[in-house]
Amino acid sequence: MNTAWLLVWWVAMWAHPTNGASNTSDTFRSGLNRTIVYNETTANTSKDSAYRGISLGGWLLLEPWITPLLFEAAQPTPGSTAGMPVDEYTFCEYWGRDEAAARLEQHWRTFINESDFREIKNYGFNLVRVPLGYWAFAMMPGDPYVAGAAEYLDKAIEWSHQNGLKVLIDLHGVPGSQNGFDNSGRFLNNTPAWQNDTAYVELTHKVLRKMYAKYGGADIYSRYGDTIIGIEVVNEPLGPLLNMTRVLSFYEEAYLEARVFSDTNNTVVFHDAFMPTGYWDGFLNGTGTRRGRLANYNILVDHHHYEVFTVQQLNSTLAKHLDNIRNYASGIEKELASHPAVVGEWSGALTDCTPWLNSATYGTRWEGTAPYTNEPIQNRALGTCANINNLKTWSDAHKRYTRKFIEMQLDQYETKMNGWIFWTYKTEGAIEWDFRMLTAKGLFPLPFSDRKYIVDGRDTKPEKSAGMGLRAKCAFVAFLYF
Repeated sequence: MNTAWLLVWWVAMWAHPTNGASNTSDTFRSGLNRTIVYNETTANTSKDSAYRGISLGGWLLLEPWITPLLFEAAQPTPGSTAGMPVDEYTFCEYWGRDEAAARLEQHWRTFINESDFREIKNYGFNLVRVPLGYWAFAMMPGDPYVAGAAEYLDKAIEWSHQNGLKVLIDLHGVPGSQNGFDNSGRFLNNTPAWQNDTAYVELTHKVLRKMYAKYGGADIYSRYGDTIIGIEVVNEPLGPLLNMTRVLSFYEEAYLEARVFSDTNNTVVFHDAFMPTGYWDGFLNGTGTRRGRLANYNILVDHHHYEVFTVQQLNSTLAKHLDNIRNYASGIEKELASHPAVVGEWSGALTDCTPWLNSATYGTRWEGTAPYTNEPIQNRALGTCANINNLKTWSDAHKRYTRKFIEMQLDQYETKMNGWIFWTYKTEGAIEWDFRMLTAKGLFPLPFSDRKYIVDGRDTKPEKSAGMGLRAKCAFVAFLYF
């Protein structure tokens, strides 16, 4: 049995100070004041785990492209994004805390509810990923955010438990923004500010310690030990624009905090920070010298993969897209000797045409609208985005391409790693990203094993014109519409 004094000794022996962003000794001392009897149960996420998950994007952390109606209500000029909130931070700032609280409460209560979890189970999923921001647990001075989302996270855990679903709790936004994307709660033109102030990193640790203590605590574990698989410590830190040495140190300390502040052996999930496959093979891979509850084990690396955020991707043929998926999955497969891994975000999107996908103030690469007017290979639009969310205007080729693209991802992510988590469950009309819409139109296989085209990583009905790219496909869409 690990007593508190023994744990103190292990921390002194094996915990390492990080980058000065927080005082490691104080961090662990505050946790070790609790008397903890740690039960080293079997790891929640083993190398044999197989997740088929769905994210509840846009529910407990707003993204304008997922729920545009909330943001359109705040347009000073109807039909114009000028002066409109572009993220949850400016949404709360625009309305003021009381009105924002009322609007958010209505949204939380109605956008996702208990019936959705029954549907999610019936679809065949076994895991729900629940994104939310740090402000659900603590705030920086001057933050305009509204608290209250944690109450609905608790409901999600209960509803998942009732329906036999696992839950991955996802810290999707941290102070200062880890990526500058609107999905962090604070759009900063895709430039992260998280590492600009040690107070931001300190508060992130504080929030994680609260989350570990609550959702990894004995009380929650006694009721939901078979439901909560763990916590993702930060979603999509933008590694290429961050100091990766500090990201690694933050991750290591976040791992140690999980082991100290939790009474359970929940999985600690790390996003790949947009680093190449294989980058994390040497990180917390079980070969370290820590022992007991601080040993390097029960972690999961989360990769996100989309094919729409560069012009080169958008200009690809379908065959190239399918090759990209195969190659990406094979790269992750090689990581499994070091740690379990999933593709924790992916979609059916083959364009970036969904309104406000790139931000409420940005245009699209597909049409070459600002700020995407000077990409290296593009001086003209790839095609039109007209009626991308009107399936009646989609050509048969567009539908077939989408189905093949989704089938290939299911095929590769199920066979070469520990599974997948689709982004996202529902939207207010973004067909390429909306699981329910894709399923209703036969573009997402049900059951998930159903295949019309892709078998063992091979397109059994390849396109007759191997060179036909997505520009040609979109032309079909425009032809049918006009």
